[in-house]
Amino acid sequence: MQYSLEDNFINNIFEVFGIRNRFEFFSTEELTSKFSGSEKVKQIFNEINMFDDNDDFSIFYNLEDKQNVEVAVSFTWPIDRIKAGTETPIFDLLDTEHNVKYDVGDASDHYVVWVFKKLFDKYKLDFVENRRSLSIIRRRARTFIIDSDDDVELIQVMRKAAAFVTLKVKKPLNSSFDLLSAVDSYSYTIMCNLHEPLRVYSLEDILPILKSNTKEKNYEFDVPKRIYNNNLIDYYNLAISSNDPFVSYISYYHIIEYFYDEVFREQQINNLRRSITAPKFSYRDDNQLFSIIEKIVKDNKTVRENGSGNEFQSLNYVLNKYLVEINDFKERFDQVDLDFYEKHIVSFSKGGLINWSSSEKEIIKAISNRLYYTRNSLVHSKSTKKDTTYHPYLHRDDLNKEISLIKNIAEMIIEKDSTFI
Repeated sequence: MQYSLEDNFINNIFEVFGIRNRFEFFSTEELTSKFSGSEKVKQIFNEINMFDDNDDFSIFYNLEDKQNVEVAVSFTWPIDRIKAGTETPIFDLLDTEHNVKYDVGDASDHYVVWVFKKLFDKYKLDFVENRRSLSIIRRRARTFIIDSDDDVELIQVMRKAAAFVTLKVKKPLNSSFDLLSAVDSYSYTIMCNLHEPLRVYSLEDILPILKSNTKEKNYEFDVPKRIYNNNLIDYYNLAISSNDPFVSYISYYHIIEYFYDEVFREQQINNLRRSITAPKFSYRDDNQLFSIIEKIVKDNKTVRENGSGNEFQSLNYVLNKYLVEINDFKERFDQVDLDFYEKHIVSFSKGGLINWSSSEKEIIKAISNRLYYTRNSLVHSKSTKKDTTYHPYLHRDDLNKEISLIKNIAEMIIEKDSTFI
């Protein structure tokens, strides 16, 4: 039987909440009739499908006139408790000058349907295979279904399963007031006064699901046989414990950066030693001596006052020292990651491709380029370089894809710097 888009959406909802398994002998038509409001959900889905042209997972406009905007927000205390006993909820504000209304509370029906539509658009139900990723959603939905009467409204099941709060901003018809600026202004006002984060940007944070690309854990390992640098372990611990890819990436980068001064100094000494011990070198030859002096002067132009070398040059030196076995390094990746780094540049930093079939020297050069441009995009925010600047949340998924590369580099460095117990 050929289902319409709205029927497929309803079927996906039944699948996500485990309703399909619980009522396995029910047809789609019987399930639709059992859960009242299914037709309403279909209608909302069709309306959203017609007007939703927004790829941002956190911003929802009210269909065609775009006079309302709705975003998911997060508080560390229940909104209902704050509102209880107050004549005017403290988070609901009215800008009388511009006639703009701010309201915090339960998500609208349209927003609830929109979020689940975005979920299916992004993951294509791949995450359903991971039971852990759906445990919270299914438990909430099941509890609500059991506690409700026989007539269960589907939109309420969806709302209870998601359990998020939204900020709604509404402006007058034909007003030129910028709704996105209003959201940012409200967010900063709340954060500045309450010292709490407000906006929720990620689809994975809006809905209580685990990301589908969670790495498989290995529970078969032996007792430690090496002693590791405790400073590097601290950086590694911070990197692997953070849910923010920005913090993770910078922490892994600190492991590489830790050796910049040491390796730069080693390289300069080795270059000089190599020159003066060459079989054709003669200290009586003024041209040879001046050539060495020129090279030293040239290198010193890239050395900062504290004696540390040029960032990109130092990065190259570190990678050349610690990534000496490229084949071993490549074995740390799955084929999906290798293909990604070979075929996709870093969207926000323009970090280049890595051709794994090229020479070891070229591979390290390409890795250096990708890391250097990405690191600069993260730590430098300049109005003149907006196109290559990392924007939190907007580029979060893209940065997540770069974690595997820098994490494996950091692990290689930690392990090669270690000593036997």
